Amino acid sequence: MSALTPTKSWVPQVRGNSAAALLLAGIAAVLASTCCVVPLVLAVLGISGAWISQLRWLAPYSTPLMALSFAALALAGWRLFRSPAASAGACEADALACRQINSTAHRWFWLVALLALIPALVPMLAQLFY
Repeated sequence: MSALTPTKSWVPQVRGNSAAALLLAGIAAVLASTCCVVPLVLAVLGISGAWISQLRWLAPYSTPLMALSFAALALAGWRLFRSPAASAGACEADALACRQINSTAHRWFWLVALLALIPALVPMLAQLFY
């Protein structure tokens, strides 16, 4: 091989593509909270109307959507936080760019994890307010 032949080692790679799993977890968490948390947030913001009661039709799907959200978060967490030995050879040439990409992905992971915990914790904490 000549010195001008490109190799794959110079291409920065993230330890795993977790963007799709994080997006799925976020969408599932928002849909899981639509029946219970979203009407409460809208009422606190001063937005009201009879249409808010129509959001209750998503209530039976809240538990499966939360399970989907946590499963997608587990997949994203596995891809983000697995040991560097599992992704040997990635980011050898441009370690700084990979570190920046991974830190951004870590921030998104924790934001989506917080978003996913809200519909799980609200029913448990609601009894404290009544």
